[in-house]
Amino acid sequence: MSMTSDILARVEAAAEALVGLGTEYGGLFPSMVDLDGVAMLERAPDPIEGQRSGDRSYRGCNLIHDEATLLTLHGLAKGRSRPDFAAAADRYVRRYATHCTETPTGLFPWGEHAFWDLDTDAIGDSHRQRDPTREAGAIHDHLRAAPFWLWEKILQCNPACVQSFADGLHYHWTDGEPREYIRHATIEQRRAHPRSARSCDFPRHGGFFICDWAFAYRAEPRRRTLDEIESMLDYWWPKRDDRGLLQIESRTPEENDRFHDVNAPSQTLSLAISLLEASQADLVQRMRTRANAYVDAFFAAPHDLEEGVYVILSRRSTNELFQAMPVWGSVYGVWPASYVALTALLGFRHTQDTRLLEWAQSVGERYASEPLPSSVNVPAMDAGLGLGLLADLYELTSEPRWLDAALQLSARLLDVYFQRVLPAGASGIDWYESQMGPGFLLHGLARTALLSEYGTPCSLDGDYTAR
Repeated sequence: MSMTSDILARVEAAAEALVGLGTEYGGLFPSMVDLDGVAMLERAPDPIEGQRSGDRSYRGCNLIHDEATLLTLHGLAKGRSRPDFAAAADRYVRRYATHCTETPTGLFPWGEHAFWDLDTDAIGDSHRQRDPTREAGAIHDHLRAAPFWLWEKILQCNPACVQSFADGLHYHWTDGEPREYIRHATIEQRRAHPRSARSCDFPRHGGFFICDWAFAYRAEPRRRTLDEIESMLDYWWPKRDDRGLLQIESRTPEENDRFHDVNAPSQTLSLAISLLEASQADLVQRMRTRANAYVDAFFAAPHDLEEGVYVILSRRSTNELFQAMPVWGSVYGVWPASYVALTALLGFRHTQDTRLLEWAQSVGERYASEPLPSSVNVPAMDAGLGLGLLADLYELTSEPRWLDAALQLSARLLDVYFQRVLPAGASGIDWYESQMGPGFLLHGLARTALLSEYGTPCSLDGDYTAR
């Protein structure tokens, strides 16, 4: 069997297992599953290093976690003549959109701290599972961007929930002056989230909200939605420093060394790319002008491509490196370099700014050359995004070296993550867990094999939700 045939056989077998499990839950995929793909785990294993208990979807389903898997099903359906995969992906979204989205605020139970509980058939609260005494209720946090293709599918199933969600995002604005938002919002209580010592208004989340509102506005042009877009568009613009960079959050006590005086170049880029994605006819010039300024700011950070230093955080006062991104072994709050490199490639697709391509190519060279470490549990997300980066570089440049590197990496990843039917959530563990990003691994493997077997254009689009 050829390498590409082996990859596709493994990915399709994993997809079939997830689809089969989904039949027990109206089409939804459970988050934690044994590697044979037989059943949802009865108990959650201990978290791996860098994974927080309050971020996991215990005996539940999480659409944001599964987005890349659903995209992969559609790509395989088109490229491999598997209409059953497309039907399964549509069945999942239909069940979610019509059964799981009617909440008091309109916000969906998905993302970082909320999910759909498959045992109780109700909103799941990750924090409550970690601490049963907690009474605050489920929290909405986007975790990653919701892509427009997914919103289109949701719209087809339940147009009303798209507008309800857009309205519900207003609960991310907090009480008090000056105006401020927070990345968290209550799902089951119609109230503004209380302010704390820190604002927690990460720039990338503002970009996610703008994309959500932009899609809702295209579906139903309401003045209220446009006002929300404009408010968020203007929120960060005056908060830039002299280099144009944005802080990781706009308000932090001075004694907090982790967040005070800290810029987030990667989140500045994330916001830029979301503005390019969401550009509205009513605001297109302002959105694109500001996006380009944020892109310029990203390159003002102290990256060192020759030394492989990719900056996720820098000191605002001095522009010195505060934290770099690893190639392998991400933990909460520290993304793998591929995360931002794929964001850069999406930016390149929008702007043809060669600086973005060159930055991503530098990261790609690291994934082509640096071995997967055996000393840490590397989340499947790192592996999948690294592979997705190499595949995307090949599609954009047509340079064979990127496809060769992707195939070589695929062979290593199959050995590490595919001990049985489903991919392990991280290297060195014996269970599948959607929160660790195995959907990105399935996507990266499938995209690599489809490009190798059938060439360009690929039937499976790139995934740029991790930004």
